[in-house]
Amino acid sequence: MPGVYVFPGGGIEPPDRFPWSVEAGAESLTPRLRRGARAALRETWEEVGVLVGRRTAALDAAPVSPAWAPIEHAYRAHGLAAAIDRLTYVGRAITPSYSSRRFNTRFFVSDGADVFGEPRPSEELEDAGWRRIEDGLLESLRDVTRFMLARALALREGTESSRAPLFYWAKNARRVGICREARADK
Repeated sequence: MPGVYVFPGGGIEPPDRFPWSVEAGAESLTPRLRRGARAALRETWEEVGVLVGRRTAALDAAPVSPAWAPIEHAYRAHGLAAAIDRLTYVGRAITPSYSSRRFNTRFFVSDGADVFGEPRPSEELEDAGWRRIEDGLLESLRDVTRFMLARALALREGTESSRAPLFYWAKNARRVGICREARADK
């Protein structure tokens, strides 16, 4: 979405479909959400240059493999585990059926204490950096981004249910349902 603030994003790629050699805490999410979480971690690194994880010395003993994806090398180079359990699943959004570009997106957030590196612009995101929500950021966002960010804030404050919403459009009206994929029974 040119000209608006958005979350880093993209599609699930083949390396995201299987466990990474550097991941930790993947069992905290359902298998479908694990793939989305890996994609979120990878896209965030590719688009803004930051890694979400935790320090670990356990990776030092493993031999380097040329088969690893670039994201795995990045985590190892920084002595980090890709801490999937540090991600919070916020919700899912599907663009309207009449839209020329369709998205079926899952949104994740993490605490800033688990972020390593400083955001930098890329070919995909030209104005990457830390923004204060208090500075009127919410008003400048698209409705779906505003909705997911407001939900993330409510989750952090403990005022929102852990049941992840499904944000979608039906017959030209926005709707919010409940995502089935985030059930506790996995």
